[in-house]
Amino acid sequence: MMKVNTVLGPISPEQMGKTLVHEHFVCGQVGWYAVETTDPYDRKAALKTNLDVCQAAKGVGVKTIIDCTTNDLPRDPVLYKELAKKSGLNIICVTGLFNEHMGGSHYWIIKTWFNADISKLMAEMFIRELTQGIGKTGIKAGAIKVASGETVTDYEKKVFKAAVAAQKETGAPIITHTEGPAPVPGLEQADLFIQEGADISKVMIGHVSNSTDFNYQKAIADKGFYIGFDRLGFSFFTQDDICVKNIAELCKQGYAGKIMLSHDSVNFWGGRPVPADVPAELAATLSKNWRVDHVCREIVPALKEAGVSDRQIETMLVDNPRNLFTGK
Repeated sequence: MMKVNTVLGPISPEQMGKTLVHEHFVCGQVGWYAVETTDPYDRKAALKTNLDVCQAAKGVGVKTIIDCTTNDLPRDPVLYKELAKKSGLNIICVTGLFNEHMGGSHYWIIKTWFNADISKLMAEMFIRELTQGIGKTGIKAGAIKVASGETVTDYEKKVFKAAVAAQKETGAPIITHTEGPAPVPGLEQADLFIQEGADISKVMIGHVSNSTDFNYQKAIADKGFYIGFDRLGFSFFTQDDICVKNIAELCKQGYAGKIMLSHDSVNFWGGRPVPADVPAELAATLSKNWRVDHVCREIVPALKEAGVSDRQIETMLVDNPRNLFTGK
């Protein structure tokens, strides 16, 4: 029987239950760890804040959270392990790399100057973290996370190639980050995965809700991929009412088995908290519904009002995340 790696060890896919597929317990922009002198990382404070987050998630029936923070942002698997122990949630962390312009690309690009095969090096790292553990922690990643900008750069193609190689070796699912409202990046990612021979039954193209374009979202699902409406509550991008309308129409047309729901919430910022550097009005907008219980408390009732059935909601929150790992 296949198992899913959590930060506390393997579980069966059936134990995942209601799952949020794209959240961040701690995250920051690349380089935040360089401000340790002025804005030190406080793991105790991160633990306290995120224990409240875990309780909020459990309060609406969530059993599993996938933290999609990539290696270069970077992750804190030790924190996730403590959270899982104290909260009782299943927490899955990822191995992977963020996109070129916002991730740690420079480290890898320099290696190409000396003709290094960075896709091979990346794949080796992903595989080791999935099968042996992250660093000296002994904590195994359970999924692979990769990202692109509004188009997939040559560097990002190498990351995606590495992710597919790691998936072929380990069977791990792949979750992506896309950018931009234009109906391009998700389809470009999808075509790249197909070209590289990925198991697309284990790939979720993320942030399709950056776009309001229903046909764009449907086109990715038509290629056989899961699609993530995984920035719900984050109104800096698409408004929830548009997402609800598009999700409801997709469900009506038979696509409930391809949709996953989440928030892309950041619950503790590495370095200086982002809201401290943005206008108060924007900060309030970011924080109002950008929280781990928003889907269950507000989005689910709105979907029901739009005609989505209880069974379809269970499909999106329970069945599809489980099937992302099993490939069903």
